[in-house]
Amino acid sequence: MLKVADLRVIASSKNDVNMKQYLNGLGILTIRDREIQGIKNLVANFTDPTINLRYFYIGYRVPKISREFDLLIFSQQYDVINIELKSNINYAKEKIKKQLINNKYYLSTIARSVKSVTYNSDLNTFYTLTDKNELIKVSITDVNVMLVAFNSVDIGDLDNLFKPE
Repeated sequence: MLKVADLRVIASSKNDVNMKQYLNGLGILTIRDREIQGIKNLVANFTDPTINLRYFYIGYRVPKISREFDLLIFSQQYDVINIELKSNINYAKEKIKKQLINNKYYLSTIARSVKSVTYNSDLNTFYTLTDKNELIKVSITDVNVMLVAFNSVDIGDLDNLFKPE
């Protein structure tokens, strides 16, 4: 079972062996070095200590369909924020849009509301979908405001949410 991770713990870790042990203990067994670096770069943008980064699911895969989400956080009311990590300066915006729309579709089956964000660590840039599924660039401040207002919690085993009835 995948457990929640504290992104600040990952970002502040200086020892790769200890961090891998921390992640393995949470059920995060396959995380690439560039994803860890992406998380560190992402967290560096969140200087407001009131932003709760303790309840992130990292690399969750939906059973049977293998849809993977880089980062997910949930509220008690089953609102969700999905953050996808990219590390390529030339990553196509059309691919970002397609991935966020697909992720929003899958998450909307279990969530009351879905906010989708992509963070490109090479550009230190954030993108999100509008209500009309248009991809727009947003500021670090916009993402900070979104996260400050979001009351994230540990909702337990995500596989239970995605089980077909």
